[in-house]
Amino acid sequence: MIIEYLQKIGLSLLLGALIGSEREYNDKPCGLRTIMLVCLGATLFTIVGLSFDKPNLDSLRLLYASIIGIGFLGGGVIMQKGKSVEGITTASTLWAMVGVGLCCGIGQYQIAIVSTLAIFLVLMLKYVKVQIKGIRKRRKKRNSNET
Repeated sequence: MIIEYLQKIGLSLLLGALIGSEREYNDKPCGLRTIMLVCLGATLFTIVGLSFDKPNLDSLRLLYASIIGIGFLGGGVIMQKGKSVEGITTASTLWAMVGVGLCCGIGQYQIAIVSTLAIFLVLMLKYVKVQIKGIRKRRKKRNSNET
């Protein structure tokens, strides 16, 4: 039993660290420790919820609590600066990492790993977007120089 808990908690922390390190590297408000703790918390709520002798409505409430509770953290991350809004991606990342933690907690390790990789790839789209903007600027500059 203890080995199973260690697997769930260990994988949860590892997957949280992967996503958290990306957020930390990009100097986002929720970084390595925060995302690791969010993922771990969801895993722990799941483990506790499943530990009831007979899963019932009360045990399911523990799962719902982690999903709903993350809204408060996510809301604190979103900030309006002038006409733009910042932090939505980080808040969405926190929410998705709760899902990863829940998957770890119920022992769905493959889903947790694949989902974390998908989250990581989505976060990497930022770099694709930056590259596309750079290409567009160079084209626009080149076209304006030609006329």
